[in-house]
Formats: sequence, C-alpha cells, structure tokens
Amino acid sequence: MYLIFKLAVLAVCGALFAAFLKPLSPVFAIFTSLACGLLLIYAVLDPVRQIFDALSGFLTAVGVSRNLYVPVIKAVSIAVLVHITAQVCRDAGESALGSKLELAGVIAAIAVCIPLMREVFTLLETMLL
Repeated sequence: MYLIFKLAVLAVCGALFAAFLKPLSPVFAIFTSLACGLLLIYAVLDPVRQIFDALSGFLTAVGVSRNLYVPVIKAVSIAVLVHITAQVCRDAGESALGSKLELAGVIAAIAVCIPLMREVFTLLETMLL
C-alpha cells in the first residue's frame, strides 16, 4: 500500500512538472515523462520478481513442467513492455512507430511461444496415438 502511494505521488509530480515544461521546452517535457515512467517501472521490478518467483513455485509444486509456463511468462512480459513503450512513442507524437513496435511485439510473443506449441502438439500426439 505504501509503495503504490509513493508511486502515485511520483506520477502526479512528474505529470505536473512535464505540463509545466511543455510550453517552455517540449523535448524536456517528454524526457521528464520518460524518466518518471522509468522510475515507476524500476520501483515495481522487485514486486514483479516476487510474483514470478511465487508463480513458478506454485506451478512447480503441482507438477507443471517449466516448458509450459515459461513461454507464457515471456509472452506476457513482452506484451507489457511493448504496450508501455508504444504508449511512450504515442506520447512523443510517433504513433506510427508505436504501431510498428506493437506488430514486432506480436511476432516476438509468437516466437517465444513456439516451445509451448511443440509441447501441446506432443501432448496431443500422445493422446491420439
């Protein structure tokens, strides 16, 4: 609870500072927003790591193979990173770049899920034969 309060205050201060800088220097306003966003992401890296560790522990405890959940975690991570980065591009006025990044993110997510698809096809093959 305390962490989210600090992050909310940081976001509001960053937004106000960027709004103040925008008429004076739009470039510094964008850099201020970007720096504030990076600080927010950095602040939640440890809780995200704890979530992934707990999830990994739970899935290992019930006997789910690592080959099944690691690609899903990678795909979700790619989706979050691409979404945030594409929004930064759009905020900077580069919506075309953000759209291209999202397309690249979809391709990357599919690529990291190939081992999962192999596992599913192997499972289906053993069930059908």
